Amino acid sequence: AIGGFLIAHLCDMGAKLSVLARPGTRDAIRMNGIWLKTGGREIVVTPECVTDDAEEIGPVNLILFTVKGQDTISAAKSMRPMVGQETRILTFQNGLYGVETLAGMFGPHQVLAGVTYVPALVEAPGRIRHTGVVKRFIFGPYVPEAASPICIDFARFGARAGLDLAYMEAPMPEIWAKFAMLTAFHLVSCMTRGALGDWIDTPETRAVYVQAMEEVVAVATACGVVVPAGLVARNLAFSVETADPSTRASMLDDLERGRALELEGTVGWLIATAGRVGVDVPVHCLGYAMLKPRIAGG
Repeated sequence: AIGGFLIAHLCDMGAKLSVLARPGTRDAIRMNGIWLKTGGREIVVTPECVTDDAEEIGPVNLILFTVKGQDTISAAKSMRPMVGQETRILTFQNGLYGVETLAGMFGPHQVLAGVTYVPALVEAPGRIRHTGVVKRFIFGPYVPEAASPICIDFARFGARAGLDLAYMEAPMPEIWAKFAMLTAFHLVSCMTRGALGDWIDTPETRAVYVQAMEEVVAVATACGVVVPAGLVARNLAFSVETADPSTRASMLDDLERGRALELEGTVGWLIATAGRVGVDVPVHCLGYAMLKPRIAGG
């Protein structure tokens, strides 16, 4: 959904983009373009090139990498012909598995780490619905050597396209901060089979939500990342006082629709990382065990 959201805004401002997509999505976009419903308006764009063969595109300046965590390795392999010596790969994925994997495959000096707060869903191939009002993206170099003029150019063009696109020289604390809420929210939502408002006012369930966020902060701290002070308290206050009670986790939607779950690249990654740095994460271990039988969908 995030890929289509970005493409629609950027192409609507005249950007010449190439899209690498699976055959089914490729055919849908070639026939109907990319359709985005956002803020009461509809945007329909036709990218310059839509293909499932990266050889047709060749090396580019910037790759926007927005696949689900479980598709990271296969998508990264398929796009190799697009990666030149000066190419930067900007990933907007949930968690940190994707950015670590891309850094391992292409070198950390070519990877930009990003995080988004945009709520969006795919209604059908090439059809995206923006389900909120936020258009905020934050990104920056995974390591200092990845900094490039393309970062500033992209941020400026994105702003002209109506996106809240912020460049940070050190984005990793922000990515960990979002990950703390995301993985906790997904786990509790899936275990309760409910939207935020169905469980946030239940004291025992809220306590599990808080503990899950605290586990992520503990792992981040053990990894040497300084997350913002008071993060868990602010996340909880937002969930209780500000967030829409009808908010649903995308993983819960996938679970109920029988789709593959983005479990390994989020919860599984955190458990593995926690093991390496010696931090106990019992809530994540329980949630992982409960959801693992449905990881492939069905």
